[in-house]
Amino acid sequence: MPVTFGNKFRCAALAAGFAAALTAAPARAADPQSDARAVVTSMAEAVIATLRAGADKAAREAQFREMYRRNFDNAGIGAWAAGRAFQAASPAARQAYLAAFETYVVKAYAAQLTKYKGERLRVDKVEKDGRYTIVISNLVHPDPREAREIEMRWRLSPAAGRFVVSDVVIDKISMALTEKRAFTDWLQEKGGTIEGLTQKLKEKIAEVDDGS
Repeated sequence: MPVTFGNKFRCAALAAGFAAALTAAPARAADPQSDARAVVTSMAEAVIATLRAGADKAAREAQFREMYRRNFDNAGIGAWAAGRAFQAASPAARQAYLAAFETYVVKAYAAQLTKYKGERLRVDKVEKDGRYTIVISNLVHPDPREAREIEMRWRLSPAAGRFVVSDVVIDKISMALTEKRAFTDWLQEKGGTIEGLTQKLKEKIAEVDDGS
């Protein structure tokens, strides 16, 4: 899910959640609850392999991008975060924005993966919320003396016979809503257009690259 750079705690928690998920088979349409669990528990297979191999920055980003494209609703999340500016934009401007949005998410989370310290993601249960399926999990610290667990609720939407992630709520804070608020400020800063927001995302991407 998109991450706000000022929210480093939840960014790191979500990155750890990806890396801590247990490997499972790809989701199938036979059992919706099992499918939803499988989406969450299988997302990090490539990411875990990358971390164990000591992959460099480019490899981490490439693996995370592959996982993100396979499991997340980039177009839906990006359009919602940009709001009316997205609806008013031309098809070409929308396409450029969504490409920048994907790169922004990938680079932000991939950078946080270096902070993974062996946390375990425990998937506890699956609930229905209208058209959405909610997978409720907890991020468990590898040190048993660290008693606090971080709750992560993954909101999955049906899409062409499978599930895609449309939001992650970490410690009761929606990452999508947090991002939308940040984007609202950035749109005001950049004249309220999708072109301006795309430029802002490119600036944020450059900040991540400069800090790596």
